[in-house]
Amino acid sequence: MSIGAFTGIAAGLLGIGGGLIIVPFSLIVFEMLAVNNSIIIPHEHQAHVAIATSLATIIFTALSAIYSQQKKKAIVWSLFWLLLPGLFLGAFGGAWIATYISRTPLLIVFASFILLVSLKMWFGWSPHARRPFPGWLGMNAVTMAIGSISSLVGIGGGTMSVPFLNRGEITIQKAVAISSALGLPIALSGSLGFFWSSMQHPLFQPIEQLGNVTTLPLFIGYIYLPAFFSIISVSMLTARYGVHLSHILSKQMLSKVFSLLLLVLAIKLYFSSGVL
Repeated sequence: MSIGAFTGIAAGLLGIGGGLIIVPFSLIVFEMLAVNNSIIIPHEHQAHVAIATSLATIIFTALSAIYSQQKKKAIVWSLFWLLLPGLFLGAFGGAWIATYISRTPLLIVFASFILLVSLKMWFGWSPHARRPFPGWLGMNAVTMAIGSISSLVGIGGGTMSVPFLNRGEITIQKAVAISSALGLPIALSGSLGFFWSSMQHPLFQPIEQLGNVTTLPLFIGYIYLPAFFSIISVSMLTARYGVHLSHILSKQMLSKVFSLLLLVLAIKLYFSSGVL
């Protein structure tokens, strides 16, 4: 539940998608529980479970964001529908590919991604030169890439879609609003991709090999239901406090602090993967 609380506050403070927090902290918790032999998730699939569970929680946070943004009439729905097909296909494909990647390279991919986000936040990198959106083919290629990377690392895609939209002559406020809405199809399609793959290749070994613990009722595919419910129940409550704090505290300072946190998490995941 502490992961959900921190996720909600960080999302409200900085507009950061929950996956950047949920995935690495879930992995840390899984490792701690494994030491006490109280975990029921196979070690090789812990990263996949963390990513799939993160995507499932984003479905609900995205619905909440859409409701809030629609009240302000900030979502450009014509652009949303234009971006939807590529994102949906990309997210499904990215999730399906993720299930065929073993734990170590998947951790390296995620650690490298949050390292890039950390550097972006620290140095304040953002698009400056405005340019028109690419044509239909180019637009779908970009959105498929955003969707596949997002579901591969368990995020809603805002770290990529907001800069893309803002560079395409969309104001930052509307870019954030559209990106919030786009998190829903990414999370839905990514969750479906993980579920479909789990049906083709069952995740769990027989009960006897897991310490006589019944596992299946706690999972839907790769989604770990206890973590899912605890995260969404708390994060949706604490997000409002993050929004309140964002109007009090320095956003530049918070970005620096959060970038350092992501850096520490990236290093931790590199250690877990055996790279360091």
